Amino acid sequence: MGHATLTVKAVNALFTPLVRGRRGKVDAEIERMVAAAEAQTGASAAPHREYIEDCRFILGCYADEEEASFLGWTAIRGDVQRRITNRLRVAKAIADRPEIEAEPITAPIVVTGLPRTATTLAHNLLAGPEGNRAPLFWELFDTLPGDADQATRDASIAATRKWVASMNKAVPVFPDIHSMDALRPEECVFLLPFHSFLWNMTGPLKRYRAWCAERDYTEDYRYFKQALQILQFGRERKRWVLKSPCHLWSMDALVKIFPDAKVVWTHRDPVTVMGSYCSLVEVGWSVYRRRLDLEELGETCLSMLTEAIASARESRLRLGGDNVIDVGYPHLAGDARNQVPPLFHRLGLPWGRAEVDNLEYLLDLPTRRRKHEYTLSRYGLTPAEVETAFGDYPALVANLPALPKKY
Repeated sequence: MGHATLTVKAVNALFTPLVRGRRGKVDAEIERMVAAAEAQTGASAAPHREYIEDCRFILGCYADEEEASFLGWTAIRGDVQRRITNRLRVAKAIADRPEIEAEPITAPIVVTGLPRTATTLAHNLLAGPEGNRAPLFWELFDTLPGDADQATRDASIAATRKWVASMNKAVPVFPDIHSMDALRPEECVFLLPFHSFLWNMTGPLKRYRAWCAERDYTEDYRYFKQALQILQFGRERKRWVLKSPCHLWSMDALVKIFPDAKVVWTHRDPVTVMGSYCSLVEVGWSVYRRRLDLEELGETCLSMLTEAIASARESRLRLGGDNVIDVGYPHLAGDARNQVPPLFHRLGLPWGRAEVDNLEYLLDLPTRRRKHEYTLSRYGLTPAEVETAFGDYPALVANLPALPKKY
């Protein structure tokens, strides 16, 4: 199984001494990032001290990891820098033009579910109709108003392409697992600040996960809504289509900020999901850590995904019945031609020749590029252990009915 290249491993080994003092560098790094963000955006960081302290906490959690690598330390500093800068950019755009916050975000469609449950297929299908629109990867990295000039937009697109190219060069197998492109729709987690789903791609980060478990995500989603309003400002208003497994952890906050949201929750046998997800996380850890403990990785992934399902199911009990639509993986990925039209109908979306053509195109993609393989045993897990950890959820998934063809 290919993960980080030998070059990445060699660089991490060679520059290990440079990260040994990282714990003492966190405060200085954060202050440097804040100064750089203020200089780049022209905005003051003063109103965002709580956000910045949260970023300091994240960086500190990674710095505390014994196996933190040189490239991982470099990458996570870049990510935190980007997030602080974008936070100030969003705030300045709204301060300069307060009317942005009057932009309506109406009935957004939010695709969520465990990783590897056809969320990407659903996202690309639902973002296809002319009246819909998903945030593109570069927009999540660099949130510019919809009426920004083309030169500024081109610079942001080029920077995102450079990031993607660097990731693919470091980990050549990554495009087979999760292909990314600056001009294609991407996961909300690249903009939402503090979800363990993304940050645990860097390591176990147990202190950070405990912090996340107690976190109220409402302000994170308020910031996310502001970003969507900025992207929409000055352009034709369309229905937003969002996607990320991270929403499972924070469905209450999501619906609090977007009360008319339609959540499309995809479900799949968690035994199948777990091996694939562990392999994805192994790719991340192979860059961010000098040495891997695959059993620790398996334990971390199992704990995270069972936690996600438990949280989402608890939220589901508090939400109105109109907010969530359940879609089974066998129905979506295995019987898409029959199941996608009723899903579109349920969401009030058109189903015509353009949508049929998009479906056929997307169904053909996995056969052309998916080469990813994985096994549970590699991570010290057994199917029985996974089933037990998820309780009655596997049975619920196995008995999930197909969407009715008429309403």
